[in-house]
Amino acid sequence: MFKYYARQHSGSASATKPAAWLRHLALSCCGLLLAVQAAWAQGAVPQWNLLLISIDTLRADHLGSYGYRSVSPNLDRLAKEGVVFEQVYTPVPLTLPAHTSLLTGMYPPATGIRENGEVLPASIPTLAEQLHAKGFQTAAFVGAFILDRRFGLARGFDEYWGEFPLHRYEGADPGTIQIRGDQVQAAAVKWVDGHASHRFFAFVHFYDLHGPYLMPEAWRQRFSSKPHDGLYDGEIAYVDDLIGKLWEDLIRLGIADRTVLIITADHGEGLGDHGEENHGFLLYGSTTHVPLIVRYPNRQFAGRRIATVASLIDVAPTVCALLGVPSSPSFQGRSLVPELSGEERPALPAYSETLYPYRHFHAAPLYALRDERFTFVQAPRPELYEYRNDPGELHDLIHTNQAMANSLRGDLETLLGSMANGPAVSAASPEVLEQLKSLGYVGPASLSRGAPPFNSSLPDPKDRMALYRQFQKILELETKGDVRSAAAGLERLAASDPALVIVQIEAGLARQMLHEDAAAVEHFKAALRADPENPTAHFDLGVSLNNLRQYAEASRELELATKLQPSNSRAYTVLGITRAEQGELAAAMDALDHALTIDPIDFDALLNRGNVHLMLREWDKGRDDLQRAESLEPDSAAAHQALGTMEFYQGDLNGALKEYQRTIELSPRSSKAHSDLGLLYLKMGKSAEAASELHRALELDPNNREAVEALAHSSGASQ
Repeated sequence: MFKYYARQHSGSASATKPAAWLRHLALSCCGLLLAVQAAWAQGAVPQWNLLLISIDTLRADHLGSYGYRSVSPNLDRLAKEGVVFEQVYTPVPLTLPAHTSLLTGMYPPATGIRENGEVLPASIPTLAEQLHAKGFQTAAFVGAFILDRRFGLARGFDEYWGEFPLHRYEGADPGTIQIRGDQVQAAAVKWVDGHASHRFFAFVHFYDLHGPYLMPEAWRQRFSSKPHDGLYDGEIAYVDDLIGKLWEDLIRLGIADRTVLIITADHGEGLGDHGEENHGFLLYGSTTHVPLIVRYPNRQFAGRRIATVASLIDVAPTVCALLGVPSSPSFQGRSLVPELSGEERPALPAYSETLYPYRHFHAAPLYALRDERFTFVQAPRPELYEYRNDPGELHDLIHTNQAMANSLRGDLETLLGSMANGPAVSAASPEVLEQLKSLGYVGPASLSRGAPPFNSSLPDPKDRMALYRQFQKILELETKGDVRSAAAGLERLAASDPALVIVQIEAGLARQMLHEDAAAVEHFKAALRADPENPTAHFDLGVSLNNLRQYAEASRELELATKLQPSNSRAYTVLGITRAEQGELAAAMDALDHALTIDPIDFDALLNRGNVHLMLREWDKGRDDLQRAESLEPDSAAAHQALGTMEFYQGDLNGALKEYQRTIELSPRSSKAHSDLGLLYLKMGKSAEAASELHRALELDPNNREAVEALAHSSGASQ
């Protein structure tokens, strides 16, 4: 089944403690806001549009405007026409939490979104809501399921483009489910074409730099022979070309010079630096340093470069200042507009975190703080780097500059403490916790989903990198189709530390793919012993229990999965199937209805709700669901078989014949399809055709009771 699986240096970083930073931030924003509001009241604020582009997984040092070789001519040209902020950092190197910070102006501990798959609480305002309330027409075009509307970022957007038919990705990592950039760009162009006469905010998200690389073959051929980073650079070049075309469309429409263009990224990519190929596990600049290019209308401030440290949380307040929109009091970032006029302000260090090692690899969480000169990383073995002179962060100064390390560590701990009251979106309710305890999942060694420890006795993520790389290589075997070898390799890793949650889950999924659900169950249970509130493990355990026909136990696990992760439409779908198997048709209908509320194009939910309607003899509703399912997947044997059954019971034998024949075309080795067709032929009085189909059904499955009984009945009748 589908799986859901994280200005130049101007003095000492310790000059301003976090509480003072926050006070200064509030005063700065307030003063700027009053100035903007006064100008707005006088009609002086230009009526600009906003085009915000996020290039997922783009590290800053792979753009020409940040010193790299030229693979991005359009981005480099736009950088020369605008302002380049040289030292911008993501709060977290994971797609959903980073974009949440970008679009709310808040750090992850404050939003509660600290890894992929969580849902933004409705109480937290978004930039889109701010702009929509001021009359902007708003649209988002997202290239990855990780940013699907179910996770809360669609609020404030009139249109939130991007559909992800999850049933086509059974067994896939959600992080790989994407829409190629040319489709994203085309959708954005079409929308802008239709809204050019109105003030708008368009958010465009390109996911192409995030593996797997899906660039067109012509682009792949150009870069496949390049050095180590060739395909990564190829994706940069490909997206650069798409952004160039998108901008040309704005020029064609005559609106480029009244549109603020902001280009940034959610995080970078390790590409092997510090042993990290991807992102999310460590907090070095390779994965946290992101570009930020701001092109003003009429190229105002063109060519300016700002060296002040900044964060993605500064983008939302900057946008509000530029567009003359009141800034939300919830913003924790500050506008970067004053830097353009050369205003001297105390620098605010940039905070970053990753809980991925903590929640998935039985390792400590990581926290980092960057001031105008130094990077401090809080870990079991803390680190300190002077990144301006050591951009690769290769020379750890923790033992030679302990005073600076202690100062930054204190600032970091105080800042985290000031955000400790953020929403805990992953926390289970007391009722769910009690249910988990009653099932024996919660014990003294279980992972806590509350505030992760600042000082952790768990292994340092740096010491888990070899294991993490081994884990990734094993998953590559699975991707290549060698699932059995992958399962064995994952089980060896799991044996080294049973509390490796993600390894246990992946081992279970591999066994599930091999139809060895009894073995899969043990791995999912091991994951839950380490992390009782893990919704993925509960969901996958429920799937395997359903496959084993242990329906009561499956329902229990799937119900827990829906309570722990209400956005998981697939959990509701499988729960509906399980309840239907138990004969609980009303409860099945409730679960399937809920699944389709979350994901209206959930093929499996439509198919199975249609089947439940048939069982309840609700023919019209059943027909509607099944036809919608068939429209999503015209070549689905299951959809045609269900439609045939509906026609059979309604007396349209010719309609049933058409659907059953199509079913066999699509699935010629389905015993059930042949027996259904045999029964139809009996109903139509075609004895020879019926016998042929029923015998074929028994060849494929000697235990097909319908075929056995039908043949016995027809034989007795002929005597």
